Amino acid sequence: MSPKKTKGRKKINLKKKVEKYQDRMVTYSRRQKGTNTKLSELSLLCGADVGFLVISCTGKPYTFGNPSFEAVAKRFLNGEGSSLLQQDAQHKMKMEELYKVYNSLVEKIAAEEKKLMMAKAEALPFESNAWWKIDPAKVKEEKVAKQLLEKYEELYEKLHKEIAARNHGGGVP
Repeated sequence: MSPKKTKGRKKINLKKKVEKYQDRMVTYSRRQKGTNTKLSELSLLCGADVGFLVISCTGKPYTFGNPSFEAVAKRFLNGEGSSLLQQDAQHKMKMEELYKVYNSLVEKIAAEEKKLMMAKAEALPFESNAWWKIDPAKVKEEKVAKQLLEKYEELYEKLHKEIAARNHGGGVP
């Protein structure tokens, strides 16, 4: 095997400044290509909007941006990043309110079920109030099931109306 003709990739110890102008320009162009590659990968893999500005030692500006440097710079200067955070916080607050409404409706449904079960138990003779003594043939299951179904449908419609009102109106009724 012949010996290597080049040094290959090695870690370059950073100095204060590359002294020779020609070496400095070569180093700049190589590093710029590597930086642009990394920024492109970051944008592609993470879905991030990237804007990068470098002014070379000759005073010439170089930019990299995805979707474009101008679009990213305008978003940054207009402060749209902070408004997105505010919108996210508002969305989270609305969702928490809807969760509270949903939970309260679920609690109401449970209370109604309990009332129906108590009414059913009271309708039976005293000696048959114990669940182990109830004869399934004597209980009018269809009537109770129908009442529960009607109650669920009623509460379900209320929930939908309230959610629709909040989504369209944006406020708490």
